[in-house]
Amino acid sequence: MPKLTLLKRNKPKEIVALVRYEKRYRMLQSKLNRYHPYDISEALMVMTGEEREKIYAQINREKLAKVFEHIPDEKAAEYLLELERPLAAKVLSLMETDDSVDILQHLKHEDSTEFLVLLEEETREKIRRLSKYKHQTAGSEMNTEFIKLHPDMDIKEAMRELIDKADEVELIDTLFVTDDDNKLLGVIDLKDMIVAKHPIKVKSIMNDNFYAVHVLDGIQEVVRDIQKYDTLAMPVLNDNDELEGVITMYDAMDIIEETAHDDYAKLAGLPTEDDVYDTAMQSAKKRFPWLALLLVLNIIVSTVLASYEETIAAIAVLVLFQPMILDMAGNIGTQSLAVTILRISRETLRTRVNIVQHLVSETLIGMLNGLILGTLSFLTSWTLLTVLRLGEIGGDVTPFRVAGIVGISIFVALSVSALLGSLIPMILNKLKVDPAVASGPFITTINDVTALMVYFGLASAFLMVLL
Repeated sequence: MPKLTLLKRNKPKEIVALVRYEKRYRMLQSKLNRYHPYDISEALMVMTGEEREKIYAQINREKLAKVFEHIPDEKAAEYLLELERPLAAKVLSLMETDDSVDILQHLKHEDSTEFLVLLEEETREKIRRLSKYKHQTAGSEMNTEFIKLHPDMDIKEAMRELIDKADEVELIDTLFVTDDDNKLLGVIDLKDMIVAKHPIKVKSIMNDNFYAVHVLDGIQEVVRDIQKYDTLAMPVLNDNDELEGVITMYDAMDIIEETAHDDYAKLAGLPTEDDVYDTAMQSAKKRFPWLALLLVLNIIVSTVLASYEETIAAIAVLVLFQPMILDMAGNIGTQSLAVTILRISRETLRTRVNIVQHLVSETLIGMLNGLILGTLSFLTSWTLLTVLRLGEIGGDVTPFRVAGIVGISIFVALSVSALLGSLIPMILNKLKVDPAVASGPFITTINDVTALMVYFGLASAFLMVLL
């Protein structure tokens, strides 16, 4: 039987070519309607303003709203200003409310106010409700479009409500039962609604053993709860147990992706993923503080080296093994950092006992690796100094003693770097600073300073005595 080969098409590239070379507007409109909003959003990112205008004119408002939901917030705000004001307001009203809020927050106050004035009162009120909640809380990310049922509804009446509202909500797999005061009483799975028969009441099939989150809960905690409880839609309640909104599984997936991208952006010294799309001047301004901090840290490295100038001058061969020690310390420090950040994100380092156990564990890992690698480094450096005769050694400074210093330095540097790699993110987290900022050059520079002090400190203590 012949094997079927599926070719993956580069749809954004196809869309760009289509917009640039298709001159027949009706044909362009027909072809654009075949593409998913995500593919169109990807194409917009690499188009000129004139090309984007052709897209805006050839797809309907509903699809354009879906396209904007897939564009990074900062770029979406920029593109929104390219639309005529009435069209932009319509697009905002057709988007999910939480997405509209995210885009409006990236606009200047006068622009966002102008758009809000053009919106219908109901839409404006939904946006205001979400805007009052602090960023990265459940309230700021929740979806206010969901289906509510009354407990005394007959199943036929409930099905009619479901059918009437299905087009207005993102998810219908989970339905919410509330009383007259909007207090959440239970949830119903869609399949239970389908198999239920008249004259059963909604309260007879609802599940009152549900899990909910508070509007002020951190969004990362909410996402973990969605994963733990394997729910399609997590209800969000206020202080009075009233149903304010829901966070769907699709919202959680978007948040996970956005968080991962933001953490990756922090490796470049950028606050969020959106900053990747900044202009050269904007990026330069945002990167400068980190680069300035790293400059200061590297000056400290140079100062440490300068303080051991006599040792280096007397035993120049030590410089040959400096890169090896710095790299090994940096590598294990980064490994400890990654494990610690992962445990912080999973909230397994809440108690003092867990913190101490983690620090001890990571330090022991550093010591065990340091012992093995230190021994190998001793044998390697001794071989290089005796067999290959690298570097000049004289007086009482023998290859065996230099190799011993290298081996001991590897052991101590790896042990200390493993401890620092786990300690630094925990300190930052305690100070309410995202521990991801400890990634990359920052932790590497700290480990460089530590490793240099260990290496040349030991060299000064053990070797200079012999000179």
